[in-house]
Amino acid sequence: MREPITIALTGDLMLERPITPAGGGRSPGSAAVWDVFHRVDLVFVNLEVPLTARGAPADKHVAFRADPQLAGELRAAGIDVVTLANNHMLDYGPEGLFDTLEALHRVGLPAVGAGRTLAEALAPAVLTARGVRVAFLGLASTLPVGSAAAPDRPGIAPVHVTTLYVVDSAGLDETPGKAPYVETRCWPGDVEAAAEATAQAKRQADVVVVGVHWGVPHGFVAAFQSPVAGYQRPLAEALIDAGADVVVGHHPHVLHGIDAVGGRPIFYSLGNFLFHAVTPGRFPTLRRPDPPYTWKSLRSPVNLDSVIALVTCDAGGVRDVELVPVVMNAAGDPELATGADAARILASLAEQSAPYGVTVTVAGDRGRVHLQPAEVAR
Repeated sequence: MREPITIALTGDLMLERPITPAGGGRSPGSAAVWDVFHRVDLVFVNLEVPLTARGAPADKHVAFRADPQLAGELRAAGIDVVTLANNHMLDYGPEGLFDTLEALHRVGLPAVGAGRTLAEALAPAVLTARGVRVAFLGLASTLPVGSAAAPDRPGIAPVHVTTLYVVDSAGLDETPGKAPYVETRCWPGDVEAAAEATAQAKRQADVVVVGVHWGVPHGFVAAFQSPVAGYQRPLAEALIDAGADVVVGHHPHVLHGIDAVGGRPIFYSLGNFLFHAVTPGRFPTLRRPDPPYTWKSLRSPVNLDSVIALVTCDAGGVRDVELVPVVMNAAGDPELATGADAARILASLAEQSAPYGVTVTVAGDRGRVHLQPAEVAR
């Protein structure tokens, strides 16, 4: 029987400079994070920045890019596969996407979630560790205009979402300026395409991990609504029904609760793992000044907290989930959280996961996700 393997999953990763400096010039806490990567079998991250020196910035609030040479940093850090399905991958147009794919290819780092066609964007990367075949896919519901891949257009693997604003006239009369209630639903055709891609991946692998760029950034949701948008669980359920063993989300830039369906975990958001562009005292220049949004909620202390999810699985699926708390330092690099920091992060995650019926327990500076025994047996 094939022995279990461990897959590390992280929050958003946006690099602007080397993360494996020559001479070992890392803080001890940061070095400990990368040591975690080198002790597991596979590492899957969301690469939140195109690696390109070409193209013009898209007409959007923020446009990111980084040196293509940094692709080697990802490989040296122990990362095995990346998803490019996110709202920044087309920040510098198709040229930026193509340069990113080429840069990753040069260093032998598989990428999913984007491509020259929709079929390429939906294709999985299948890796084998200790005899266990794992398929990775990437999807995004965060779709700047023109970024969704199509049969005749490059881009990212899309799950479009329709947003509806519910106007409560009685509430507005009593409280003028009150935020509307927001409802969301996925486009059925996109869900069907994503589910079929997941089912095809399952036919090629023992375990399927789907990364989804979805949800709403911290501070952009009215306080009377759940931070998890209404479309997210139905989409996760459709993916799990199609064969996904793990669904891991990115984009809100803070930790959200952990859910589970049939013993298969759903990480709605793992927060910011490494984010060089948004550090204390600096923020990218906003290219669109109107309307005058405030972006303070993306620079709050909770934006610095995240976890690495260590998912242990075998050919039969997920067997265990361990949580490694991480904090971003002033340089935007991850450091292993200990003591009060670790306790705070795990307590927050336990509180947010409880409404989904998922229990998170703490032992020292690590957490463990308890899936229902009846579900795990499936």
